[in-house]
Amino acid sequence: MKQQTINLKYSLARARALSHYLEKQGKTIEGALSSHIDDLYDALVPEEVREYVASQNPDDMREDAPESEQKPEKSSRQTARKKHSQTESAGNGQTESGPVLAM
Repeated sequence: MKQQTINLKYSLARARALSHYLEKQGKTIEGALSSHIDDLYDALVPEEVREYVASQNPDDMREDAPESEQKPEKSSRQTARKKHSQTESAGNGQTESGPVLAM
């Protein structure tokens, strides 16, 4: 699986303090950020696009949880997002459309 490296600048003092307290929980900054990026991906990328990306990259499974643990959590988030989206679109009579991917 191909991976993208993401760089960001952050205060050295804050990073050291964060690293210290994450280590007490047995975690790393990289692991915590990766988890947050996965949450952003799930929250912002439409389900159809996620399914397309998954079909194009079958080896691109999250390393932190087995597939059997991911599906129930993902489904509950998707259901909540769909309900929220339906509530919003019912209020304004518009439907959202996502980006079109071309590969």
